[in-house]
Amino acid sequence: MSIPAIGQSDAVLNSDFIALVIFKDRHVAWANAAAHRLFGYAPEALVGKPASLFFPDQASYEAFRQEVQAALAENQAYRGTVPQMRKDGSTGWFEFSISRHAADAALEIGAIVDRTASHHLADQLQASELRYRSVVEDQTEVICRLLPDSTFVFVNDVYCRFFGQVFEELIGKRWHPLAHPDDLPMIERKLQEMTPDNPVVTIENRVYRADGELRWMQFVNRGFFDAEGHLEEIQCVGRDISTIKQFEADLRQSEERYRALVEATSVVTWHCPPHGLHVAPQPSWMAFTGQSAEEMLGAGWTRAVHPEDLAGAATLWDAAVARDEPFYNEHRIRRHDGEWCWMRVRAVPVRNQQGKTIEWMRMGQDITEQKQAELTLKDHQDRLELALAGSAMACWDWDIEKREVTGDERWPAMLGYLPGELARDEANWLALVDPRDRGNFDRSMAAYLAGDTSHYQSEHRLRHKDGHWVAVEARGKVTRRDERGAPLRMVGTVLDITQRKRLNEEGLDLLKQIEMLIRKNEVNSPDAPADRSPLKHLTKREQQILVMIAEGMTSVQIGLQLQLSTNTIVSHRKNLMAKLKLHTTAQVTRFAMDQGLLKPKQ
Repeated sequence: MSIPAIGQSDAVLNSDFIALVIFKDRHVAWANAAAHRLFGYAPEALVGKPASLFFPDQASYEAFRQEVQAALAENQAYRGTVPQMRKDGSTGWFEFSISRHAADAALEIGAIVDRTASHHLADQLQASELRYRSVVEDQTEVICRLLPDSTFVFVNDVYCRFFGQVFEELIGKRWHPLAHPDDLPMIERKLQEMTPDNPVVTIENRVYRADGELRWMQFVNRGFFDAEGHLEEIQCVGRDISTIKQFEADLRQSEERYRALVEATSVVTWHCPPHGLHVAPQPSWMAFTGQSAEEMLGAGWTRAVHPEDLAGAATLWDAAVARDEPFYNEHRIRRHDGEWCWMRVRAVPVRNQQGKTIEWMRMGQDITEQKQAELTLKDHQDRLELALAGSAMACWDWDIEKREVTGDERWPAMLGYLPGELARDEANWLALVDPRDRGNFDRSMAAYLAGDTSHYQSEHRLRHKDGHWVAVEARGKVTRRDERGAPLRMVGTVLDITQRKRLNEEGLDLLKQIEMLIRKNEVNSPDAPADRSPLKHLTKREQQILVMIAEGMTSVQIGLQLQLSTNTIVSHRKNLMAKLKLHTTAQVTRFAMDQGLLKPKQ
């Protein structure tokens, strides 16, 4: 089959780093050496193979072809990243740029870049973020719940801080339009789209923060409907996306200049003579860096390299030219807009039939996103490590499907074991739970996995390697579920609370001793109530608060737990003490103990 020239030199077509494939009638008509290596095939082995060879099934291939044909029908190049099968059966993620050949419309030219590493790095980053979120309890999103008439039934602290409001001032009041006036019609229209079949509506709009600054927010609004389809409540979760909006605006401004850079692939290519110095303008390099032809000639490319990376990059390049060997390096290059971008730069010597180098071909691939992901991943891991180390917590990771449990080195150390000394089988870890606590442990876990509770929390004892029991507090959340909602993975923390338990028990013993002294000193006290069981005179709320006072809780703590104001709790406290003729907290505690209202500690 005769393949027309495609406007590139033989050096590009057969280079080590640009993978090119020509398709005709849904079959591979030609592929360069880089494409064969990319997919694990011997030279020329791909020629004549059907294009569907790279797809796991025919359906996914047909869907891909529809997208390609739709783009080509509009005289546009198709660009997208899709999973592909290599010869050894492994799957990789590859970025495609496919266009029709100008001279022969029956030919489709595809340029391919391997994006597998970036894809896997994104998965690792997501897992790291899930672990970190399981440790950090403070939420960054503004959250509120509204009735259909826009009456607030709940707002979180972040919402109050962001909009400069107070919880008590919002609950029971109707939503006040804090959004930009121009966005209000759009918001109302979007909310009208919420139905039982479409319960989630995402809205991006501008809002005024407490300090008066206008910010972009993205709100995910979920409607809750009854059996008849009537809207009962709306939950709104919002996050500040001002930075993203600014980035999008900046990206749009530079789109025209960047379009000149991206041709068949998302890379920058340029060439130079055997001595390694530029003698002719390189449009692709100039478009990316903003350098003029005069600025880039000779060794002018070094002026676009980050000062911290320049010495290493220049040394490697000079050595490659001197030894006539391929060049590879990752360094930062200043883009035309002044931003520093990480580039993966490769260069190979192009030789004639006698083996003499006639020119150098170089390619720079922008890997800024991958580098940023690597740095973000490391930052999350460092923050997670600091958070766990500072709180004396250990982290665990439960693969529910494989029935395996892993953890950091602090977890086995908490029980006197060395890293790796305990097997990963979940049965080994469950066997460490004190039989006396196993029932409550299983019930708490089952309730959470079934969705009956919003989070998992348990206090139980674990057997130390030397035989004694260690009291721990465990928390966790499911981070991954299957399409049916069944839990697949759960991560969390465990904290040694043995010391806290011991102090609580010693405090209770001390309280009992004080109570006995008070009893002896106040046997004949005229202030002591004659009737020790007037509970019938207390309201249910007063009885509830009496028990919480006897358990050592302050009025503020009681108010937070019962979602009542501190002043209301103080008023209840005065009323119940007056009815019981009690004057001190110690007397309230003694009364609760005499009436059997305090549950014994485990």
